[in-house]
Amino acid sequence: AFVLTGVRGIGKTSTARLLAKGLNCIGADGNGEATLEPCGQCEPCKSIAAGRHVDVLEIDAASHTGVDDAREIIEGVGYRPVSARYKIYIIDEVHMMSKSAFNALLKTLEEPPDAVKFIFATTEIRKVPVTILSRCQRYDLRRVPAAMLAGHLGMICQRESIVADEDALVAIARAAEGSVRDALSLLDQAAAMTADKVTNDMVADMLGRPGRRESQTVLTSALAGDAPSALAAFNIAYSRGAEPEMLATDLLDLIHLASMQAAGGSDDALIESEREMIAGLAESGIARLGRAWQLLLKGHSELGQAPNPAAACEMLIIRLAHTAHMPTPGELMQKLPNTSPSSAPVASSVDTAPIETAPSMPSSLADIVALAETNGEMLMAARIRNHVKLVSLKPGNLQIGLVGVAPDQLAGDIARYLSQWTGQRWLVSLSESGGAQTLAEEQRDADEKLRDAIASEPLVVQILDIFPGASIDEIKNPEATDAAVTLADDNVLLEAEQNNNANEEISG
Repeated sequence: AFVLTGVRGIGKTSTARLLAKGLNCIGADGNGEATLEPCGQCEPCKSIAAGRHVDVLEIDAASHTGVDDAREIIEGVGYRPVSARYKIYIIDEVHMMSKSAFNALLKTLEEPPDAVKFIFATTEIRKVPVTILSRCQRYDLRRVPAAMLAGHLGMICQRESIVADEDALVAIARAAEGSVRDALSLLDQAAAMTADKVTNDMVADMLGRPGRRESQTVLTSALAGDAPSALAAFNIAYSRGAEPEMLATDLLDLIHLASMQAAGGSDDALIESEREMIAGLAESGIARLGRAWQLLLKGHSELGQAPNPAAACEMLIIRLAHTAHMPTPGELMQKLPNTSPSSAPVASSVDTAPIETAPSMPSSLADIVALAETNGEMLMAARIRNHVKLVSLKPGNLQIGLVGVAPDQLAGDIARYLSQWTGQRWLVSLSESGGAQTLAEEQRDADEKLRDAIASEPLVVQILDIFPGASIDEIKNPEATDAAVTLADDNVLLEAEQNNNANEEISG
């Protein structure tokens, strides 16, 4: 058994027929044996070429997928050939057969009769079970290179008296992607579209893709950072019917060819009219071409998801032109300042633990408030500012007096927080008498003194005389703004606290 695999239109079925001819050829004199070069003149060769040989059966597995079809083949295997040397089964698209059909054929493939040969053809070799492949001789038919396929099309054009440009034949060969059958179909369509000459522009219109020169203009302008020219070239191609996805594919192909040229690779895929163009693109350098390749590859996948492919393609061209002005990694390295080796920092081999500095001990009530604010305890800072009078302060010992509606546990909370902030145990005691003013009272007295001082200023007195009944409502200066804001915030916090206490008393 043989299995032939390759892309569509590469000649798998034709090769299977040639193999059948070689196995059954009897030569022009009728006495020949199996050969690699069938004569094509004997009756078996002619009947196989015409598809009417009784012992060469062509089966399309796409329409014969079931186990019943496999049983018919197995039943026919038991009979010897009618007139040929071998009975040959050519099964096309064999991967379409069901699993049960493959299992039914497995025993026959393991021990086939001497006069029976199987030739399988498939485009999806991975879908054929390994148990089947292990019992077959596998032959992979390669894609036909574009240059070779274009030459083959040129030979056909000469035989059929078709006038075609070399660029047009290359465009057809590239669009066929290595498939001879697809290339012949495209050539037939192009020849039917004109009675004069098959040109590159005609092929581009037929395929819905831009001409090579238009793609070159778009790419060259974008790589030069000239977005307006690149967009204008795209609009011309789009107005002629070119699909945005086809343009992106063409740009990727150009970048690939230019990158191969820049890397010193083979240029066999190029035709003479393209060599100068690709050489010009290769001067951009591998770094810039590689960056453009990544952008186009990502943009190509986005075109199919975009609601407006034309707009998405324009955005892709704009991104490509924008990145053209960005330096490459090599250029960035050259712009870095040169430093002497001695200036580089030397890592110490000894791991040194970070030095922890002990927190400073508070020396005033304002320092305690600052500690609370630094540690994020804004409510505690507001309580101390409004309810606490300092009686005495020593390291680890604080004596205070409370005023207003202060919480009962305030002294204990202050001791706990001070121990946490300073790392030292603190004793906070309450005193019924003595003590200075609270920080809030000191701030209010300072504001009153400032208000009186300003009110006695000659200019302010004159203004108050001009506007009878006017009074000083608020005093602002850059130094006092922060303190005023802080005091206002404290009042808000305390008001919220008092409301909560009131609610608790009501609920209780």
